[in-house]
Amino acid sequence: MSDHLHRLQSVYDDRFARAYGPWRPVVARVAEKFLACGVLEHGFARIRCDDCAHEYLLAFSCTCRYCCPSCHAKRLAIWTQWLDTTLLAPVPHRQVVLTIPKRLRAYCLYRRRLLGEIARVAARTVTVAIFAR
Repeated sequence: MSDHLHRLQSVYDDRFARAYGPWRPVVARVAEKFLACGVLEHGFARIRCDDCAHEYLLAFSCTCRYCCPSCHAKRLAIWTQWLDTTLLAPVPHRQVVLTIPKRLRAYCLYRRRLLGEIARVAARTVTVAIFAR
């Protein structure tokens, strides 16, 4: 990423902006944070054991979710633990993934209420199917 980020920024408007929209400043900020993640030169904490006096340096992380694999994995592990201990009851769970067919996606793009209605119908359908078992 460090080898190609600057080049991507310089050609983005000409090659990709029409299809994906303008280059957002947040993209550059997140990319820079990702490149600095775990690098001692960008900041660190000195960790020291009071008992044995052993110490080491711990580089700061970027805390960028979704972009940085290590930071996202940590955040996901913490969230999963919170789900298990706080939110979910100790009963069997199911995961249902619903998708909208490609032909209907264009209708939902500009009519967000339609998307909400489709979601409500899907939720009712799944609920009926579960209780029918």
